[in-house]
This record gives sequence, structure tokens and C-alpha cells, in this order.
Amino acid sequence: MKRIAINAALITLSVTLALALAELAVRAFYPRFANYNLEMWRYFATLKEPLPDKDLPFVNFPNKEGTFYGVRVKINSQGFRCNEFSPEKTAGKKRIVVLGDSLVFGWGVAQKDTIPQVLENKLNSGAERYEVLNMGVGNYNSTMEVEFFKKKGLALRPDMVILVYFVNDVEPIPRLSKLGYQIKSRSYLLAILFDRYVKLRSRLNTNYRWCNYYLSLYNPGAPALADNRAALKELAGLCRENHIPLLIASYPELHQLDDYPLSVATDYIRGLTAEVGVPFVDLRPRLAAEDPKSLWVSVEDTHGNAKACRIVAEEILDAMTAN
Repeated sequence: MKRIAINAALITLSVTLALALAELAVRAFYPRFANYNLEMWRYFATLKEPLPDKDLPFVNFPNKEGTFYGVRVKINSQGFRCNEFSPEKTAGKKRIVVLGDSLVFGWGVAQKDTIPQVLENKLNSGAERYEVLNMGVGNYNSTMEVEFFKKKGLALRPDMVILVYFVNDVEPIPRLSKLGYQIKSRSYLLAILFDRYVKLRSRLNTNYRWCNYYLSLYNPGAPALADNRAALKELAGLCRENHIPLLIASYPELHQLDDYPLSVATDYIRGLTAEVGVPFVDLRPRLAAEDPKSLWVSVEDTHGNAKACRIVAEEILDAMTAN
């Protein structure tokens, strides 16, 4: 028994040392491994503050910054990716808040090229003054976006709310234990192994390929559909009660814009906005006039680049004018 215990201890020590050396090696050579998934993980590990809230498990860390996917990102004191602003509204200036996920946050683009910033610049080309606040957070779904608005956005007394809806906004709220967060946010080795696992899984199992996965989110009985509907209806009600105009824009998946395979997502959000009486704009027709790859952040990342952000901001401005 003593020999077994000694051997077990030696094996444990050897494995621990091997993992520690592998972790150090990965950190030293990380730039060689860096890709979209890994840079998104670094954003999660560096700029996201975990919260003990099942409906809002994380927000952006206030006053933090870093470089991710080659782009400098700075979070202001309110936890938003935009210029500093006073919580109290400035006289003579209208305030708009934009809710969304990494597309609104501006993954892969400079702050000046994000949808809210481009929209603000276009609005301020006229006589009236506006400030457009970027409340986008990477990996948020609609339920979390509404919760974030309730906790921080409503108190800012906006003159208008814009929600940018993406096809995966009906995903369940992510759950992460404190221990899981500490491990996942600190281990480069684990992040790289998980990246390899995700890529292998999508090759071996068609259910995890982008189109099939997104379609599965809208299957009858999908786990988060009811929560999504409830959250968006609550947002519409809150805006109506507080006399705040609300606009919802549907942002398409940019892999394939002609013969669009995810119309079920567009139909879902269009129907919901009609049900609650909220103006709606479908961004796909305008984006479909472009070569999809010309709108991507990179060949491996279909987040909208600066060109896509500009087009989206222009379409939203046209919808604001029309409504």
C-alpha cells in the first residue's frame, strides 16, 4: 500500500509538472496559436466581470482595456465601450442606448467604427445634438441585454432604445461556477485545448456546424425561446411605460446572405415585434447587396467589420427617420 501511495503521488506530481510546463510554453508562444476563438476567450478572461446573478452572470469590467484580435478596446467607467459620459443627461442633447452582443460591442473593429459610434456621428451631422451609448457586451443574449438595460440603462433616462437582434440571441443564459470561472479565465492551455475540441466537434458532428446549430435554437421547445420572448416583451413594456421609443433591428448571420438559410430567425423576431407593436428593421436586404466576405472581420470571423457597421448604422438611421 505504501508503494502504491508513493507511485500515485509521483504520477500526480509528474502530471502536474507537465501541465505547468505546457501552460508556460503555451503562454510563451501564444501569438503563434492566436485565432478568433482564443482571442474571444482572452476578452472573456480580461474584460468580463463575473456577477453572482443568474440572469446577468457577467458585465464588462469598468475602466479596463486591452488589445484583442489586433484591436485596442477600452471600457469606460460605466462599463460601456464608448466615450465617458455623465449619468445625468446634458441639456439639449438627446440620449440613445444601443443594446446587443459582440456585434454592437464592436468585436474586431476600432471604437470609432462601432455601430453606436457611427450612428452618433451621423446623427450629429445635423443641427440637433445626440449621444449614443454602446451597451453591447460580447456573448449576451436578449434576456441578458434586457436585464442589463433594467439594471443600468433605464436609470440613464434614454430618449430612445435600439436593440440589435442576432440569430443566436435565443441561446440559454451561460452558467459558470466560481471555480469554473477561475480555471477557464486563467489557463491558456485549457483555452487552446477547448478551441481544438470545438473545431474537431464541428467536423465530426453536423449538428454543431454554424447553420444547423443556429436552426436548432428555433426548434419548437428549444430551451430558451420562451425566456427570449418574455424578455423582449418586458423590454417593450418598460419602454412603453416610460415613453421611450424602441426600435429592434435584425442583424443576419454573414456567412451566406443570398438564399438566406436562417430566415426562421428573422421571421421569429419580425413576428414578435409586430405582436408587441415595436418598429422593426431587417438589415439583411441591404447587407445582401455586398459580397459577404467583404463584411467580415477576417476570413475566420464573420463578425461585421467597419464596412458592415457603417451599413448597419445607416439602415438604423433610415428606420429611425421613417418611424
